[in-house]
Amino acid sequence: MTIYENLTITDGDQLYDMLGDEAVFRNCDFDGADFEGLEADALVIEDCTLRRANLSNLLCHELHMKDSILEDSALNSMEAHEAEITGCSFTSARMLKASLNLSRLTDCDFSGADLDGANLFGANLTGSRFRGVDLSTVRLEGASIERADFSLASLRGHSFRGQKLVGVNFTEADLEGCDFSDVVFEGCHLSGAYLSERTRFDRADLRGSFVSGAHLVKASLVGAIMLPSQVNTMVFDGFGIVVFMDDRDD
Repeated sequence: MTIYENLTITDGDQLYDMLGDEAVFRNCDFDGADFEGLEADALVIEDCTLRRANLSNLLCHELHMKDSILEDSALNSMEAHEAEITGCSFTSARMLKASLNLSRLTDCDFSGADLDGANLFGANLTGSRFRGVDLSTVRLEGASIERADFSLASLRGHSFRGQKLVGVNFTEADLEGCDFSDVVFEGCHLSGAYLSERTRFDRADLRGSFVSGAHLVKASLVGAIMLPSQVNTMVFDGFGIVVFMDDRDD
């Protein structure tokens, strides 16, 4: 293992010369670097900056990234299966057709990023933010989304059937055509989410969710479990009528 610290590297050839069996880069500056087509068996990046860096077509078999900044970077068509990435910022990054299936992408910020056609199959997205991101073409099957923030994002057509969703923020998200059948919500926010008749909450347990302004009356709710206060909110949002529970016969 070779450790490089406090370096400024912008040239791909220079970086290639440093790559050994396992190169570790700490507190390095890669801002604006062109590393397109980089291939590495193992690469560790910690507390580094890669703003506006070009990492498109990156191929890395063991990628580890921690607490690094990749804002406005290009990672199109990168391949890093089972990568370990935590605490990193990818805001406004371009990650078209990036392949990160089975990776850990925890506590990262992807807000405003372009993930069109990306593969996040089976990825762990715990605690990560996807504010305003169009995820409608992203593979998310089997992904773990505990505490993820999808506010203002588009999740059109995705299925979360049978999952337990904990601490997920869907505030003002586009959930048209999503399937939440048999889902248990715990500490989740659906406030202001866009729903349609193709959005399904059949047999879902919504008691652990905030639904104000979600217009649930538009969605399918066959067999759904809700609190009386949620039903009141739903009816008020849909029809302007408030239902009061009558307990005089108790």
